[in-house]
Amino acid sequence: MTFALAVHSSKGGTGKTCIAVNLAGAYALEGKNVCLLDIDIRGPSLFSIFKPEALFWVNDMLSGKRGIKDTIHDVSEEFGTKGKFFIGCSNPDISEIREIVRKDRNWQSSALKNLISAKKELDKKNIDILIFDTSPGVEYESINAVAASDMVLIVHNSSIACNSCTEQIIGGIYTPLKKHCVIIDNMCHDNTLQPSEEKRFGIDVIARIPCMCDVATRNDEILTLTERDHIFSQNIYSIKDRIERHRL
Repeated sequence: MTFALAVHSSKGGTGKTCIAVNLAGAYALEGKNVCLLDIDIRGPSLFSIFKPEALFWVNDMLSGKRGIKDTIHDVSEEFGTKGKFFIGCSNPDISEIREIVRKDRNWQSSALKNLISAKKELDKKNIDILIFDTSPGVEYESINAVAASDMVLIVHNSSIACNSCTEQIIGGIYTPLKKHCVIIDNMCHDNTLQPSEEKRFGIDVIARIPCMCDVATRNDEILTLTERDHIFSQNIYSIKDRIERHRL
């Protein structure tokens, strides 16, 4: 059964996409069959990292114009992963982003159905892990990704705004949807690698990742695949293992 993980944050700038991409790489390196989907259709970024020759986009799948098999691209050979590594990118064209912003609730409801259908199709393709790189905040497409997921990985930083917004999203979205959540503290301004507390907002904190300038300037790399001994990569491998323990 395909396990779906939504990587989400209450605010932008938490490093959510970097963690989603590197986590997908870590799973594929281990031998899991992985699919990484860019659900941040208002601010897509996976295209700039992978640069696929895309004919169809995640937008087309959500709109029901194309199935998931037409949308995803196999990058396993390019990155030399043991497991299959598929990616699906959102359309970065500004006119398409403007079109998405105008979509109403009926479109979003259909998009959720298409997302759930895509998960079922990926299960038939023997995909072990489906990772949704969501948009931050409470946009409909993010809520859809959370609704379609089996677990939510909350990427959090120590700012007052992030604390306040995360608490509201937990109470307003994750809890009503009965989602199993875990928290990562990212870009921490200390050198503590282990969680300083077991829970926050009643949710397990599974990792604290220090702020690393070189990671911020290399956001087009998948460090878990290109530099496996990097301290950031080691943190991501550890996070992967902790997520697996939370699934049990």
